[in-house]
Amino acid sequence: MMIFSSMLYFAASVAALTLNIASSGGNQSSSLLYGFLYEDIYHSGDGGLYGEMLRNRGFQGSSSNGVASLLRSTDYWHPVGGVSLAIDTSSPTVSSSLPYQMRMDVPAGTTGTVGFYNEGFWGFDVDATKRYIASFYMRGNYSGTVDCYFHSNTTGQVLGSTSVSIDQTSSKGWVQSYSATFQPGHTGSDANNTFYFTFDGSQLAGQSVYFNVLSVFKQTFDNRYNGVRQDLADALHNMNGKYIRLPGGNNMEGIGAPYYWKWNETIGPLTGRPGRPGTWGDINTDGFGLLEMMQMAGDLGLEVILGIWAGLYLDGDVVSDANIQPYVDSVMNELEFLLGNASTTYGAQRAALGFPSPFTINWIEIGNEDYLNGGDSSYYAYRFMAFYNAIHAAYPSINLVSTINPNPVTTAGSSLDLHIYGNEHYFVSLFNTFDQASRQYPVFVNEYAATNTGSNSKGQVGAQTLGMSCAEAIFLLGCERNSDIILGSAYGAMIKNFNEAPDTVALIKHTANEVLYTISYYLQKLFADNMGTKTLPVTAVGAGFGPVYWSATANSSSTILKLVNYNGNTGSSNAVQVIVEGSSKTTATLISLTAPNSTSVNNLPSLGGEASTITTTTLTGSAGHFSVAFTGSYEIVVLVV
Repeated sequence: MMIFSSMLYFAASVAALTLNIASSGGNQSSSLLYGFLYEDIYHSGDGGLYGEMLRNRGFQGSSSNGVASLLRSTDYWHPVGGVSLAIDTSSPTVSSSLPYQMRMDVPAGTTGTVGFYNEGFWGFDVDATKRYIASFYMRGNYSGTVDCYFHSNTTGQVLGSTSVSIDQTSSKGWVQSYSATFQPGHTGSDANNTFYFTFDGSQLAGQSVYFNVLSVFKQTFDNRYNGVRQDLADALHNMNGKYIRLPGGNNMEGIGAPYYWKWNETIGPLTGRPGRPGTWGDINTDGFGLLEMMQMAGDLGLEVILGIWAGLYLDGDVVSDANIQPYVDSVMNELEFLLGNASTTYGAQRAALGFPSPFTINWIEIGNEDYLNGGDSSYYAYRFMAFYNAIHAAYPSINLVSTINPNPVTTAGSSLDLHIYGNEHYFVSLFNTFDQASRQYPVFVNEYAATNTGSNSKGQVGAQTLGMSCAEAIFLLGCERNSDIILGSAYGAMIKNFNEAPDTVALIKHTANEVLYTISYYLQKLFADNMGTKTLPVTAVGAGFGPVYWSATANSSSTILKLVNYNGNTGSSNAVQVIVEGSSKTTATLISLTAPNSTSVNNLPSLGGEASTITTTTLTGSAGHFSVAFTGSYEIVVLVV
C-alpha cells in the first residue's frame, strides 16, 4: 500500500520528562519483528547477492532505456585480437532453455592471441585474499590453453590469472571446462577491472567457435556452490534479522504475461534456466533460484515467508477464474518440492538436487500488492481463495498472508501484509497507528521506507538522512509497542546496486567492490539487536510523545527502553529520567545512533564514508533510576537495564 502524506513539525522543548517502566502488564512480542524483503530490484540479485561476476553470461536477453527485452546481444562482451563476436542460434545449442550463444569468428591467417573480455556488473572486485574460479561451455575445434585473467583498466596490470587446457572437436558438441581455483596475485586498486578469456589464434585461424554460460565466481558466503556474494551476505547476517520474504515483490509478479516468476525454471542445472525479462529493467538469469534463496535463508538463520504468484501481472493482466487452476497446481508442486520427503515426486526431485531434507515453511504470502492496476476485485472474487483453499487443505498449519486489507478471510488470526511509503513527517505521524488496531488480525509491514525528507512527497532522495531514519525509528517504536499484532517489518528495498537508480532508497547499496550501509541499516540492526520478548507499559510524567518517542520491552535478563529524539533539545538539563520499577541495578548500557545533523547521510567508503556513528557507554544510576541525556537533536538511543 503506497501511502503518502505531509505534515509540519517544528522544534520543541523536551519537558522534564520522566518515564516509569512497569515490571509487568504488557503483551507477548512477535519473535520475528525485524526482517527482510528480497526481490531482484536494480541488480540486487544478478550483479548483487548472486555470486556470478560475469554479465550476460547466457545471452538470455538485454536491456535498453531501463526496459528488459528478449532481444539477444553480445552486450558487455568485447573482442580481442581481431576476432568478431555475434549472437548465434545454430544447432546444437547448449540446451533448449538457452537457444542463443556467442560465436567467435577468427580470421584466416591469425597467429596471435585472440578471445574476448567481459565488463562485469560495473567492474569486478579483485581481492588477493579470496579464491576465484572460471568456467564456460564451448563448442568447436580447439586444442590448447585458454588463459583466464583479471585485468586492471586503471593500472594496466594483470591482477590474477588461471588457465584451462582444452582438447576438443566439434563432434563432441558442447563441453564444459573449469579452471583451477586461483587467488589473484594483486588486489585491484578499484573496481575498474575486466575479465579475459584468451586463446591461441593459430589454432583457431579461419574457424568459428561457440560459447555459453561463461562464469566467474569469487569465494561465496559459507563457500556454497553457485552461492551468494560474501560481503553482502555478511552485511545481512550482521543485521540480526529474523525472517526474509522471498522471492520478492513486483519482480515476482512479472511485467506482463507470461513473465511471472516460475519456480520450476529456477532450479537444476544453469543450462536449464531460461531466465526472463525482469520487472526492474534487466534480464533475470534465475541463477539465484529457489534453492539458492532457501539455502541463503538457512545460512543466515532466517525464517522464510514464501511469496507465491497469485495470477496478477503488473500490467494489470489477470488470470481468469476459469484458467486459475494450473497456477494453483504449480504452487502445490512447489510446496511438495520444498516440504515433501524424498518419497514424493517433487521431494525426490529436490533431494536429487542435493537437498535431501525438506525445508520448513510456516508462512506463505499469496501474491504481492494485489490491489495494483485493478487487481483487488479478482483477488477478492476468486484468486486469493483458489490458492488459500488448496494450500490450507494440504498444509493446515501454514499461516497464509493476504496482500490486501482487509483480508478476504475473516477468521481470527488471519494475517495481512501492509506496504507503507512516504516522507519522514508522515512516518512520524504513524507512531500510534496500530494502538487501536484489532488484536484478532496480525499484520506484517513487509515493505516500509521513508522515501523523502520533511514533508516532501515527490520522488525519493536516494540516500536516507538521519532525519528520515529517526522518523522510521518512530514508526518502528509504534510497531514494537504493538508487537502482539505486528508480526514483522521489512525495509523496502533490502539491497540495490549503487550504480542504478541512485534516487531511490535501500538499506544497503553496493558496487562491485564496496558496500554502503545506510543510516536506516544501522537503525534496523540496533533495534533487532535489542529485541524483547514482551512489551512493558510506560507511564510518562511531565510530557507526552513528541519530540521524544519511546517503547519499552523486556527479555529474560534485561529491560530495554528505546528512545528517539526528533528535533528536540539536548544536554543534561533536558535529560529523560528513567525509572525501572522493581530494579535494583546501578549500571546500564546506553547505545546511541546519531550523525552531525538531520540531513547527514552515509556514503560509500570511496566517496566519503559514513556520517553516522554508534556509541556504546555504561551509564551509572541508582536502584533502577537513570538519567538519559541526548547529545543530538536527532538521535536514536537504546537503554538496556
